Amino acid sequence: MLQQLFFALSIAGLTVVAHAIGTVRIVMPLAAVWGRWEVQPTSFRTVLILTRLVGGLLVLHLVEMSLWAAAFQMAGVMPTFESSLSYSLESYTTVGYGYLVPQESWRLVGPVEAAVGILMFGWSTGIIVAAVQRIYNNRAG
Repeated sequence: MLQQLFFALSIAGLTVVAHAIGTVRIVMPLAAVWGRWEVQPTSFRTVLILTRLVGGLLVLHLVEMSLWAAAFQMAGVMPTFESSLSYSLESYTTVGYGYLVPQESWRLVGPVEAAVGILMFGWSTGIIVAAVQRIYNNRAG
């Protein structure tokens, strides 16, 4: 049990680092989120910025789920990378279909990944809300 928790918390830490680096160094610059905006909220440029932001965050989440899947594969939690990725997608997004279940000695990793996924989606939601708020603040100011 302690081995599972240490494993899951280690991958959780890597996920948080990946999300921090991904949002600050890749996604926000790609979307030009914090640049000087002189656009209207309904302009094509605003739509493009928000689309790139959301798209970049979705790709970042897929990378993070793949990180969990690779760790599952290396630790032997699932037999193939495909099954590891499917299990990771279910856990991270909290869908939890349940058609893939790891052996009993590894069953704690899924709920930990689900908790991390919720936090990472919340973080991404905060970034999106901040971007939209900035758009409307620029319109008013």
